[in-house]
Amino acid sequence: MTRRLVIALLGFTTVVLMLSVVPLGVATSARDRSDYAASTRTLAGSLATLAEDSFDDTRKPLEQQRLASAAGPGASAEVLDLSGRTRVRSGAPLVFPASLVTAAKNGDSTSVNSNDDVVAAAPVVADGVVRGVVIASRPDEAVESRITRLWLALGGVAALTLLLSVAIAVGAAQWVARPLRRLQTTALQWSDGSLHERADPTGGPPEIRATASALNVMAARLDTLVHGSRAVVADVSHQLRTPLAAMRLRLELVRADMTADGRVSSSDDDLGVALGELDRLSRLVDGLLLVARAESAQSRPQPLDVSEIVHERRHAWQPVAEERGVDLAVVAPEDSVIASITPGQLEQVLDNLLDNSLEAMSAGGRIEVRITRERDTVSVSVCDDGPGMTEEQQQAAFHRFVTGRSGTGTGLGLAVVHRLVTADGGTVHLESTVGAGTTVVVHLPVAR
Repeated sequence: MTRRLVIALLGFTTVVLMLSVVPLGVATSARDRSDYAASTRTLAGSLATLAEDSFDDTRKPLEQQRLASAAGPGASAEVLDLSGRTRVRSGAPLVFPASLVTAAKNGDSTSVNSNDDVVAAAPVVADGVVRGVVIASRPDEAVESRITRLWLALGGVAALTLLLSVAIAVGAAQWVARPLRRLQTTALQWSDGSLHERADPTGGPPEIRATASALNVMAARLDTLVHGSRAVVADVSHQLRTPLAAMRLRLELVRADMTADGRVSSSDDDLGVALGELDRLSRLVDGLLLVARAESAQSRPQPLDVSEIVHERRHAWQPVAEERGVDLAVVAPEDSVIASITPGQLEQVLDNLLDNSLEAMSAGGRIEVRITRERDTVSVSVCDDGPGMTEEQQQAAFHRFVTGRSGTGTGLGLAVVHRLVTADGGTVHLESTVGAGTTVVVHLPVAR
């Protein structure tokens, strides 16, 4: 915005200066040159009056010293008769067009520019008859120097005006942009889940201050709604765990008593189904509690070694993989791979992804965790050769309560993964082919 405002104001100021300063300079320069030529013609006329005695045989001719004194310093003068012969001269020899002398013989005073001089001619009139011509020449250095100073002054005024316009544009842009940047920073904090942050409603134009105040009201209401819903989910999930555990214990005791009494019947199968539903309900409650904690997690990224975290989680999940007959491997660079992530969140991401893969795998399968480093991102891919997912399942994979396994799973694992990854400024996407396996790729920002 600053650049566009500066360019716009500079363009407008330049057009105004071109339409005002340039015509002023041209007109003033032309007037100065015209005045200098007129003064040179006046000088020639004065010298012509002085030279009248040179054409009167009864009077003393005009002397060179007197002509030079009358012409003044730096000027040259020459008195000619009608035949073009020089009567008297002061200064350097003059070079002038013949038309100038012809016009003077006809009684006209004229002037021309010759090289770096202004040359003027005036007729010498004695007894009402033109007897000769006076040629006066003055260098135009003085007038050109004055015109140069004029253009320099106008250029300085124009440059100062442009600098002031730039300063005004930058100041106005900063006055508007600074509160907008603060508002953007606050909005990014809101997007990271920090809804308790508030925008500064004191700086900038009235429109931005009013917008900041309105956004603060919105953030306060969202904070109340979001934290209220999270608290309800977390509290309900936490409170349900105890009665579910007690109900499972009681059903286990009933099943044990029935087995001890030898009363094995269809009711035993009913108890097994009830216990299975209790297990599923317990996993759902645990998943809801995990989602509530993930939603409430604050993003505080710092440089961490991704390779170290991946190898640590492989070591933790290796016994489970061996029990199910699944090969769990890690492919990573030999040196450290540093990414900007919140401590503890990549571990949760890997736990959810590995748990999903192990649940979908059969004995003899293979899970491979790959780490690759690019210019701006670190990618962690969890690949399995399980049954894969259909196109519809992939599109809904990161939605809550959507699972590709019938009867098992809560459909919350990938939703938690998406929340944790995006909170740290990363991305996650899924690639899967039915019958060929599934790959979940997590992109994390490189630590700067």
